[in-house]
Amino acid sequence: MLLFTFENIYNICYHKYRNSGENMKEELNKYWDNIHKEYTSTYDEWFNKYIELLHKDDNIVELGCGRAYTSKYLITNGYKNIIACDFSEEVLKIVNIENPDIKTMLFDMSNGLPFDDNSKDIIIADLCLHYFDLSKTKYIFNEIYRVLKENGYLIARVNSFNDSLHIPVNSKEIEKHFYYDGKIYKRFFDKDDFEELFKNFKICNLEEKKMDRYEKPKILWEFCIKKEKY
Repeated sequence: MLLFTFENIYNICYHKYRNSGENMKEELNKYWDNIHKEYTSTYDEWFNKYIELLHKDDNIVELGCGRAYTSKYLITNGYKNIIACDFSEEVLKIVNIENPDIKTMLFDMSNGLPFDDNSKDIIIADLCLHYFDLSKTKYIFNEIYRVLKENGYLIARVNSFNDSLHIPVNSKEIEKHFYYDGKIYKRFFDKDDFEELFKNFKICNLEEKKMDRYEKPKILWEFCIKKEKY
């Protein structure tokens, strides 16, 4: 197992992408593809308590799925209508080999979600929504709202501002809670940040937690929010 995390890798590549355009996007994709050939992790059972919200015929999307551990958990528990999404072609090949019952889709969510309005019951986003500036973050949340059916759920985890071990040292704050240290971009959320992002949703759960999946303990926000009418 590699000693760096998905976050470290993505942030280094994201810096290159922001500054070099489409050519660097290709390099980013190739880099992620190579990393996914070596990187392994585990499912830490974070989603288990939410399974009571789901129905067996729900249409489910996992964004930024990586090895699709959450999707695999759901497949194991009898949920079939799942699309595991990532922008790494290599990791989706791995998912298809390891879990042939999981449908996969390749796209970059920062360009929008390629799904119809009001078409999904559940969207899962585990540690993949905190790599963007505020404008792009709002755009992605709006896209999630658009795609969810009424009474559908977004269930996710993101960086916490209290996660001092993972805030870049000697970094510059590009905008509130969005940092750049010369190599890495990272967004960290405090509770007030969710007020704007969640304005069209009902908050069903929002809690700050510690996760021990990585080499160092990680403080994060876990939330479950429900789409309601404007």
